[in-house]
Amino acid sequence: MNRQPLRLLLSAVPVPALSAGEIHLWLVDLDQPPKPLSELAATLTRDEQERAARFRFPEHQARFIAGRGLLRELLGAYLDRPAVTLRFGQGSHGKPYLAGEDAAGLHFNLAHSGHRALYAVARREVGVDLEKMDRQVDDPAIIDRICGLREQAAFQIIPQEQRHNAFFACWTRKEAIAKALGSGFSCGLQTLDVCFWKGEQTQVRDPAGREWGVVNLPLDHGWAGALAAAGADWRYRFLLGFTESCRLSFHASCLFAD
Repeated sequence: MNRQPLRLLLSAVPVPALSAGEIHLWLVDLDQPPKPLSELAATLTRDEQERAARFRFPEHQARFIAGRGLLRELLGAYLDRPAVTLRFGQGSHGKPYLAGEDAAGLHFNLAHSGHRALYAVARREVGVDLEKMDRQVDDPAIIDRICGLREQAAFQIIPQEQRHNAFFACWTRKEAIAKALGSGFSCGLQTLDVCFWKGEQTQVRDPAGREWGVVNLPLDHGWAGALAAAGADWRYRFLLGFTESCRLSFHASCLFAD
């Protein structure tokens, strides 16, 4: 993955216009060289710098700084504003958003796992999840907690050799829609049946009757990810950090609605 600072990449290739029916995805490396890392740290607020300082290990501290700083650079490029001027708020369950007049109708979400971060930028509510699949997880306990009866029954008949991939495909879908809703696990993930439907995309209605779309993302081997957004009239687009194999899969399956 290209480790060139995102601000340099954005200056060389400006962000494209973001239409109402598009979601832009950016995959970045959080292990940045010292110089761009210090430049990114300078864009953070005092609160963000204090949060970074609370990390016990320097590696985790550096990745937090990179993730937050790169987010600022990215959103600043969309809004044509200096990254340091952006202000964020948090929903009741911790979902970040651009505060006040900074928003300009722009929505975003981010996920990080290992040395990578995935950002989604849209003009509608959006959620994204990214997982490095070498994590050791208690699959049965998580399945019982987040899956409905139909999904639990489907897991019972999956061959053992396919179970690992199936778990992460389902888990990332659940995480992505929970983050899009902005209510975390309180949204009742067992009632949101988004796993094991035929085809690449799934449409679902939340308890309030709102329609959402959920799709798994074609990523490199060993990684799983998913995207969720309000409505069904959207498509996603890779902008940075995705390999050619991902882009080929994208062209075959990225359309969520004609």
